Amino acid sequence: MIPLTNVPAGLLRRKPRQSILAGRRVRIVVAGLAWAYLAAILAVWGLLYFGGDRWWFATLMLFGPRWPYALPLAVLVPAVVLSRRRLLIIPLLISTVVLVGPVMRYCVPMPRFASPEAKLIRVLTCNVQGHSADTRALMTLIAGTKPDIVALQECPRELWEWPAGWHIRRHGALLIASRFAMRDTEIHWKYHPPNVLGCVLETDDRQIYFCTIHLQGPGRAIENVLSRKTLISPSKSPKLTEKIERRRRESDSTSQWFGSLDDYPLIVAGDFNMPADSSIFRRYWGKYANAFSSAGFGFGNTKHSPVADWLFGARIDHILAGPGFRAVRCWVGPDIGSDHLPVIADLGLKPQSGRPE
Repeated sequence: MIPLTNVPAGLLRRKPRQSILAGRRVRIVVAGLAWAYLAAILAVWGLLYFGGDRWWFATLMLFGPRWPYALPLAVLVPAVVLSRRRLLIIPLLISTVVLVGPVMRYCVPMPRFASPEAKLIRVLTCNVQGHSADTRALMTLIAGTKPDIVALQECPRELWEWPAGWHIRRHGALLIASRFAMRDTEIHWKYHPPNVLGCVLETDDRQIYFCTIHLQGPGRAIENVLSRKTLISPSKSPKLTEKIERRRRESDSTSQWFGSLDDYPLIVAGDFNMPADSSIFRRYWGKYANAFSSAGFGFGNTKHSPVADWLFGARIDHILAGPGFRAVRCWVGPDIGSDHLPVIADLGLKPQSGRPE
């Protein structure tokens, strides 16, 4: 037997070969999972962007919760730290940026200032969900934020009466209240009931056209595809596909109607029933500036829907502005009892060129 005192110290500290191989395998697995997660997040982004409101399965993803895509990070981040592979921080960092930004639609506004000559117009829009909204809470919000224009969808009759100083236009469940004088009210619908109510508003120095809008959502068509036993029932997807096409035609018809309003600076506010990354939204409404996308901070979710015992949010209510406007600030208001949250925006209206001094 060789005395331990005669064995070199380096041999005593050397790890068994099997342990070294096991450590390498773990690091290889962790590296593979980190890069696979990046590929998966990019695939999710691609499906949402190119397939959302085109293909029924991608539409389920578009209107479904997106926070579950972040769950693998709870395992991958500790695994990368323990594996001591610093280079693996790169795919995790890229994955996080893509997840929070393009996938979950987190907005970080750049500093925006209206020119000194621009007139600030504050707009508030909310789907009050019929009698669900607390009328007193809504009026308190309006008194506190002092909007110049209010647009309501699914508006009940008790909200038809407003304090003195407001001009009101309403049709069906759509209502516009403005501190500016109104004229030339128009109604547009592709399907019943009417989905757009618009009118010309007389501001201090120029006229603008304001519309409130309420488009169809996928609603029941998505519920029909979901199954408690199998989660998804592909055999029922044709109804969702038909609903997607019906919603596309509605946006096509409505956006063409807006094309006839080029003589005025235009604001469109209301419940579009689709997020900003919907292919339908980008195709027909992407030419307008989205107030929250450009001047809001955070996710900006305006509708919270339950899935089992969990809630997830989506930003489906928007304030859009045409040429002549610049979004200065936009935020989501407090809960007023509806299943939608109010959206408020400050829009800077550029002075009319060539106006008389």
